[in-house]
Amino acid sequence: ENIVESFISNLCKKKGLEYISQPRATAIKNKWSVNIKVDKSERSFDFAVFNPKNKKIKLFEVNFYNGGGSKLKAVCGEFRDLYSELKEQGIEFIWITDGLGWHEASRPLEETYSHNEYVFNLNMLESGILDSLSW
Repeated sequence: ENIVESFISNLCKKKGLEYISQPRATAIKNKWSVNIKVDKSERSFDFAVFNPKNKKIKLFEVNFYNGGGSKLKAVCGEFRDLYSELKEQGIEFIWITDGLGWHEASRPLEETYSHNEYVFNLNMLESGILDSLSW
C-alpha cells in the first residue's frame, strides 16, 4: 500500500485531485458528499481519489500475495462483485494486485481481469497506467 500510495499522491498533485487512505463510505460522504452503497457496512477501501472538477471518484483496493491458495480465488470473486456493484453507482473501482501467489491462481485472476475494467500490477503503475485513465 505504501508503494501504491506514492503513485497516487504524485498523480493527485500533478492532476489537481484529492485522495484519502482507508476511507469508509461515511468518510467519503463527509469529505466529498458522494454516497456509496457498499456490500459490507464497515467496508473500507485502501484509497479513494476524487476529482473536484467533475465530482467523480475512483476507489482502490491494493494487495500483494506471496503464496497461492483459496484466499486468492475468494478475493477475485469478491472484487468482481464489488466492481459491478460500484459500476452501477457510477463509481470506478481499481484493483492493484501483485505477487508470486498469482502464478498458482492465474485462472481466477484472468477471469477477474476480463470482467473488471481496471486490474493493475506494480509494473503497470511504474509504466504510467494511472496517468492514462480519464480523471
